[in-house]
Amino acid sequence: MSMSDFDTTIYKCIISTPADKTPHIPFKTVQETKGQSSSKYALVNSLELSSLTPYIKINNRQYFALEVVDINPEQKSILDENLEKIEDFEKDNLKKVGIPDLAFIYLTLTEYNPTVPELLDAWQDSQLDQEVVIVTNNQIFKTLTEYWQNNTPDKGTILGYLQTMTKLWRTLSKLNCRSTLLHINNLKIDFNQTLLIEHIYQDSDNDPPLLRELVETWANLIADFGEDYESLITDLMIKIESGEVEDAKQLRSEIELLIQQAEIESLLEEEDLSFLGENDELNTIAESFGDDELSSESQATQINSDGDDQPTLVLPMRLLSVKEVGLTDIGRRRGHNEDYFAMDTTIKKSESSRGTYVSAKGLFLVCDGMGGHAGGEVASATAVKCLSEYFQQNWGDELPSAQTIREGILNANETIYSLNKDKGQVGAGRMGTTLTLTLVQDTKAAIAHVGDSRIYRVTRKWGLELLTVDHCVAQAEIRQGVDPEIAYARPDAYQLTQALGPRDNSFVNPDIRFLDIKEDTLFLMCSDGLYDNDLFESNWEKILLPLISSKANLEEGVAHIIDLGNQVNGHDNLTCVLVRIKVQPNLDGQSGLF
Repeated sequence: MSMSDFDTTIYKCIISTPADKTPHIPFKTVQETKGQSSSKYALVNSLELSSLTPYIKINNRQYFALEVVDINPEQKSILDENLEKIEDFEKDNLKKVGIPDLAFIYLTLTEYNPTVPELLDAWQDSQLDQEVVIVTNNQIFKTLTEYWQNNTPDKGTILGYLQTMTKLWRTLSKLNCRSTLLHINNLKIDFNQTLLIEHIYQDSDNDPPLLRELVETWANLIADFGEDYESLITDLMIKIESGEVEDAKQLRSEIELLIQQAEIESLLEEEDLSFLGENDELNTIAESFGDDELSSESQATQINSDGDDQPTLVLPMRLLSVKEVGLTDIGRRRGHNEDYFAMDTTIKKSESSRGTYVSAKGLFLVCDGMGGHAGGEVASATAVKCLSEYFQQNWGDELPSAQTIREGILNANETIYSLNKDKGQVGAGRMGTTLTLTLVQDTKAAIAHVGDSRIYRVTRKWGLELLTVDHCVAQAEIRQGVDPEIAYARPDAYQLTQALGPRDNSFVNPDIRFLDIKEDTLFLMCSDGLYDNDLFESNWEKILLPLISSKANLEEGVAHIIDLGNQVNGHDNLTCVLVRIKVQPNLDGQSGLF
């Protein structure tokens, strides 16, 4: 018989024997079979027992690896015959019909094929205390380190492999086979860049591997890839040593965050960010004291440059400009858009020999509706309409008081609540909406919110600030002293504790804050479909901070933010309102002609 007479796929045969016994090889070579049909497997190459060495010894057993071919593929495997004898796959039942322990491990890991070799056949010889397992052969592929010497992968690909190993580690831990992932040469890669393992290594009974050893293995794998990867591994190790990461599930969460960040960085690199303009604003601050782009912080520093011991001079500010833009998108999975936003800005300019003076009033609203059968759209649109009309009547020459703002929000709630009652809506069928509200008058602002839509502020001095606290179960627990990790582990963690419409005014208590605008500021208002997965917390320096510059195009900027939100999240409607406010010191104390 020649190799051309049958399927020439080469498989791996693993033979396990007691450490003090010589293995019995139950196969002849292909040439020796000479057409014998009774034998299913044959050795690819002849071998001498004296030259056969185990690839590992563990727990008083030794494991040998041989290459075989299936010379009788039509013949049913011993494994299949034995599996037909049992009704369930409990380990004890498998052992009773002659399926070895190592085969049970491969069967348990079937979901990880092809990363884990596929089990094809298995049997045991009770008299010899010998186990035989036939699996797919990953020996032919290069190791990860060999492949990476000539093919440097991107960060996302590397993190993907680490994520696969972390997921596999959890299952291997239950099977006492964690050592499988700690042998660098056991980690291979196929022609499709799929991660493979060559052998299953069982753990020593007396010294099971620790999670930190997995991360140390990663450090050896990517040791030549530079400081970015070294710091990545160092950060993970610190979290493990400090107890912040205690198990594979937490480690996997850390890897997923890193993967997400890498994906966003890749998207940002591919995107055309020309709308941000040349962000040379900070470089030209010192050129002209009267430059429109001069921030209050920088001017205060220049005025107080006579000596470090002098107190910092706090200058009154005057408005230079207000620019606003909004955009909403249905997202990638929703059938309709329940978000609603509105912007209403009035700007007055006065000019004199002293210069140009700007006065502005702006009302900005974002609502995220809830309730099926178009209820969400009705609730969010109703809230915006009610509040817009209310502030037209109740906003004079100064920002409304907290009580006035509160009454306006409660009025909107009562309107939606009445609609629910009129329609007989009860329980989960009641429509409702979140609310974020920003009022701007010159260099002062008031914000208010109900629910989990958010308001962020971005400044050069303080960076990104979240100005609102979500009205949800987890945050309510945190206010009661519960640890955040425990609070957000609850199944109802993100359930809203407040919204407009579902309940009467006694259940609505909006948060209201007043702010002084002391430097150039970007306000960002958004629904939860946009900010999920820490989109802004992870990327504000790249996608938000440059938008403070008057050279940046806000319209293109908000479109870019929505597009990025769809790629990172996209599971819900996305809405974003940006308000850019530029200020400068009011050195002469004038407020214009009006």
